[in-house]
Amino acid sequence: MKFLLTATALIVCTIIFAQPTLLIKNATIVDVEKGKLIPNQQVLISNGFISSISPAKKQIKADSVIDGKGMYLIPGLWDFHTHIWNDATTFPLLIANGITGVRGMFEDVKNVKKWRENISAGKYAGPSIFSAGPIVDGPKPVWPGSVAIANAEQGKKAVDSLKNKLKVDFIKVYSLLGREGYFAIAEACKQQNIPFAGHVPNVLTVLEAANAGQSTQEHLYGFIEAASDSSEKWFAYQRGEIKDTNWKIRTVRKEFLFRTFNEKKLQTILQQIKKTNTWICPTLTVNRGIAYVNDTSLLNDPRMAYMGSLTRNMWDYRKDFRLQSLTSKDFEDNRYEFELKLKITGMIHKAGIPLLAGTDFPNPHCYIGFSLHDELEWMVKAGLSPAEALQTATVNPAKYLNRFATEGSVAVNKKANLVLLVANPLQNISNTKQIQMVFLNGKVFNAEQLQQMLESVKKLVTSVPQQPSSTGFHFDEE
Repeated sequence: MKFLLTATALIVCTIIFAQPTLLIKNATIVDVEKGKLIPNQQVLISNGFISSISPAKKQIKADSVIDGKGMYLIPGLWDFHTHIWNDATTFPLLIANGITGVRGMFEDVKNVKKWRENISAGKYAGPSIFSAGPIVDGPKPVWPGSVAIANAEQGKKAVDSLKNKLKVDFIKVYSLLGREGYFAIAEACKQQNIPFAGHVPNVLTVLEAANAGQSTQEHLYGFIEAASDSSEKWFAYQRGEIKDTNWKIRTVRKEFLFRTFNEKKLQTILQQIKKTNTWICPTLTVNRGIAYVNDTSLLNDPRMAYMGSLTRNMWDYRKDFRLQSLTSKDFEDNRYEFELKLKITGMIHKAGIPLLAGTDFPNPHCYIGFSLHDELEWMVKAGLSPAEALQTATVNPAKYLNRFATEGSVAVNKKANLVLLVANPLQNISNTKQIQMVFLNGKVFNAEQLQQMLESVKKLVTSVPQQPSSTGFHFDEE
């Protein structure tokens, strides 16, 4: 990946332009919403916002000028499914990869508050953070630190506490929630006007979750199950009604789903979901990472240099409690399932259901910052055009967050969260990696600075302690 940037992690980054006005001239603006290029433009930035856009021939005065000739200006990117363990090693990787916003799916709210305060105070550069705080799961949660819910009353209290005491931005629901608790949470969120998102619980269908108002569904959980010609048998197993001991074997259940997958049935379900306000975050990167986690050659990826020892150890499937018991047939099934999820992502897109780009870092082979570009590549492989893939990390997050008036595209009166590329991303989505500059609320990080950020993380990961934390990815359906 080619980078052009700087700044030492968690030390106030040297900003090359501190003047109140900044002009980017001769650049080609990428209109991500319409999927077209607008060549030879000049963009004036004042006080962190775009104050004007005009043809390059028009004379405009500014305190500082950047020549963007031959380059392409896109909005800052969002990673819409993340887990931040450490600001010092995470934020530089995000900024260096052009990521100016993240949706945190399981963080300590005290940490999030501290990070926001430090970013706002200018102590270091960091992304905009939209955060859930703790996961809300069933009575026996998958992860420590989750809120355990056994009934409707507990579900209502959890929403009240999370919103009004911890002041989270949204509620994240998880795999082991029961129906009673889940629907109580859905109703409480509606009453308290706070969105809820996350996993579709094992005992629910994707359509039930959509109709209940779940704003996003993660990892494509439930879509293969919903498409089964015999889906009722699957959900009977989830309710504990299947007595066949063979069904306790994971490969038996997987082969059942693959054998009974009905594409036409799924198309019908997708048309029904389209009528709701549901968004889908497929996290193809983590799905592939889990499917291929036993491929030890992946441990030679050069991006491993930016991952700490805790992360590298976690990516050894022999040490992961979710993966230790898997057989070669399990991994074979996982790889087939990944290919099926690629196809389903394309079907979701064709059905007109909006997609959001998220990676689920730091799960196996989800490289902080870098893998957002992997996710965009997988979106294209799933059938999206490069422009449509780019929308999943720019326009769509802004619209989902009701921030499109001020974010998500290169336009007047919008925040100057921008990325200057040396190659056209509409021609090849991989060109989002070709970063020349990043603009964060109007502050500029050049090529040298961005590279310095990356180098600083390489050093920090060997010295900065990292705390174990849940990754938020629930591997099995049980």
